[in-house]
Amino acid sequence: MASAKCRNRASCDLAMQDEWIEIPEDGRCPECGTTLQTQANNSSAIDDARKRRKNLLMAGGGLGALSLTGALLWALNSQPKTGPEPLPTTATITEPAPAEPVAATPTPAEPTSTEPTLETQQHIKQGMMFVALAKGSPKTRGENLQNALVEFNLAIKQEDDAGRCFATGYMNRGITYWQDNKMNLAEKDLIKATECDEENAVAFYNLATYYATIKKLDLALEPLDKALELGFSDCDVLRKDPDLANLRNKGDFRHILEKHKLFCLK
Repeated sequence: MASAKCRNRASCDLAMQDEWIEIPEDGRCPECGTTLQTQANNSSAIDDARKRRKNLLMAGGGLGALSLTGALLWALNSQPKTGPEPLPTTATITEPAPAEPVAATPTPAEPTSTEPTLETQQHIKQGMMFVALAKGSPKTRGENLQNALVEFNLAIKQEDDAGRCFATGYMNRGITYWQDNKMNLAEKDLIKATECDEENAVAFYNLATYYATIKKLDLALEPLDKALELGFSDCDVLRKDPDLANLRNKGDFRHILEKHKLFCLK
């Protein structure tokens, strides 16, 4: 059957809706009575065309989507990897190398002076002054000797604390003990003086005179010989010192002097 569209768009709803109308026997639009012109109803052809276009679009869109997906995958695979490197299956821990031992630089010890301090020297001078007062004043002899011992004790302690064996201090204290008739203490200090300074000729001479005074003449010869060996050569003292009176009567005394080429007794 023939069909047509009404062209009365001014007042026909069918025309405005662009509907296909089967032409009735009178050939007029059933809505508005406008004469219809016969047209082939090609709706099926139009629908087929629309379907094909839609399918093509769908196919094209699918291909495009596939192409876009492939392009994205290729781009991602072609990018350089910036992630962290995979860890090794077995980690190797390197022990730190032991530090090299640092050799300690030895600190040089400060040299110990052999000279007595000024304070020590002052104690010695004060002690000798008390000894001189003891000789000049019999009434205060004992007191002055005690005062002298106090000063010599302080001098010895001062040097002992500094790590020095003070021969002069021991020698003067020994002589003071000797004058105070404390003979055992005197002998001990006089020997100590020769041990503190084995090059002190005066210390050996005083020890010799001590032994000569107490008549231990055999013991006196060795320190006298040592004193002369170290350079004691005062003939006036050797001839006149009253402490050597007992020793000068022995022939060994002359032999020792001559051994050191001292002819003091001619």
